[in-house]
Amino acid sequence: MPHKYPTHPDYARIPVFNFRFNRLMVALMNAFVALSRWRVARQSPEGLAVSRVAIFGTGGRQIPGILYRPESVSGAVPLLLYFHGGAFALTYAANHLTMCQSYALRSGCAVLLVDYRLAPAHPWPAPFDDCYDSLLWARQSAQELAIDPRRIVVGGDSAGGALAAGVAQKALDQGEVLSGQMLVYPVTDSRCNTQSVQEFDDAPLWNSISTRRMWQAYLPGGDHQQPPEYAAPGLRQDLGGLPPAYVETAEFDPLRDEGEHYARALQAAGVPVEMNATQGTIHGYELAAENPIVKDAMDRRCAFLSACFQRPDSIDSTGSEA
Repeated sequence: MPHKYPTHPDYARIPVFNFRFNRLMVALMNAFVALSRWRVARQSPEGLAVSRVAIFGTGGRQIPGILYRPESVSGAVPLLLYFHGGAFALTYAANHLTMCQSYALRSGCAVLLVDYRLAPAHPWPAPFDDCYDSLLWARQSAQELAIDPRRIVVGGDSAGGALAAGVAQKALDQGEVLSGQMLVYPVTDSRCNTQSVQEFDDAPLWNSISTRRMWQAYLPGGDHQQPPEYAAPGLRQDLGGLPPAYVETAEFDPLRDEGEHYARALQAAGVPVEMNATQGTIHGYELAAENPIVKDAMDRRCAFLSACFQRPDSIDSTGSEA
């Protein structure tokens, strides 16, 4: 049944879902997502080398990952460290694979898709710890991976955007220099009090009801008004010194306002920001891959990555002149 929002025609018949985050429902949804990505996961895209990697985290914990590397580029290449969306609870989907492939081919970089632990079985801080550990591991394994540790961008969509923004903040605090952060309709605010959250309780595909349930699963029993550091990156007060950012939002998305607020806060702190407020769109709008809005967004994301990777080679991983 059509929804009431004046979206692009490609999204006119997307239904309204109210996601539940109990373990049985999440397990069923993840089984469906894994099955739906099977064909894409088996393909070896032309021009890309694809490998499964074991990322070693704190205490020797292994985190699965998928590494894409363009075959046309030799030597050490820059890296996009990518954290998929899925409300901190869902596994990566087919579109995450195809997008990572595009980023690698079009931006001439390696892309490491991190298969981090998922709520509700593994709530905060497990997903975040896996993502931050993957940054440290990539730097430590740069020679083996044939990547340039001086040119790393973190990126993610939705919950993955929260993880990327949080990793960028912790990296700054720990003296780990990044080249950029690519945040696609990111989760940034656990308080769920923006106008878009209040308005879009019946938006198609993803709405504010699901948003509130997501936070309950990710921070069970936690204080959503004062969440742990890095969990809700939009609530950080001091944003100075963070790497350049690309922030993308969707018009009919409960997360729209918190993404826009974070972009403006970064700008106010002197961080270079490219904002792309897409119109007529819903959360997860890449599901219509041939849509002109999606194609334009992919163009902008890849251009941002390319610009980040052109930083001078004379800056080492600590930010000092070599």
